[in-house]
Amino acid sequence: MSGPGPDAAPTGPPVSGAVLAGGRSRRLGRDKRLVTVAGEALLTRTVRVLADVADDVTVVVADPADRDLVTATVGPVLAPPRLRTAVDVVADAGPVAGLAAALAAASHPWVLVVATDHPGLPVEVLALLADAARGAGDRAAVALEGPLGPEPLLAAYRRDAAAEVARRLAAGARRLVDVLAALDPVVVPRAVWAGSDPDGVTLHDVDEPGDLAAPDGGPAPR
Repeated sequence: MSGPGPDAAPTGPPVSGAVLAGGRSRRLGRDKRLVTVAGEALLTRTVRVLADVADDVTVVVADPADRDLVTATVGPVLAPPRLRTAVDVVADAGPVAGLAAALAAASHPWVLVVATDHPGLPVEVLALLADAARGAGDRAAVALEGPLGPEPLLAAYRRDAAAEVARRLAAGARRLVDVLAALDPVVVPRAVWAGSDPDGVTLHDVDEPGDLAAPDGGPAPR
């Protein structure tokens, strides 16, 4: 499957996209958003792939000063109005605050939400996730099945779930996996999405130096 590229709006019923990019990269020891994969910053790569499926992409950061970093880093592959930035709705509240900001910024009923650190994320898997969301009726979320259950940062969230996400954030929820579980997601089984990614590179993420196999930030062997 080939998408329309970052300079043209995707075809089909539109969805929004969001990249949660507010983590501190403590275990990696450097800003993972700027780690390069095949000569391309990881944040740029993630936005570019997501833009092949989503009509608009919001990059959510924790520090308002990072808006300029996003624009400078991602600008070569996506520009406003398709590229947007947002800030966590509550400081130091983790990815649940990022999800709340992403839902608030979205233009369309469904939002594909991913992390910055999936260097092998295939367009085909994101397209499958978008199709599953479009077919999910009034369900609040759809997520890919991972080794421990539904993956909250390889998921689509209905924009209308914003009120429930905000309620749980106000109640002290900090784990995105718990918020996703409360939304009772449709789960896309591994056996289904693996048809578009038989090697499972969708699940590979970059958290520690050992996850980087080469100086350019290529994914480590699995």
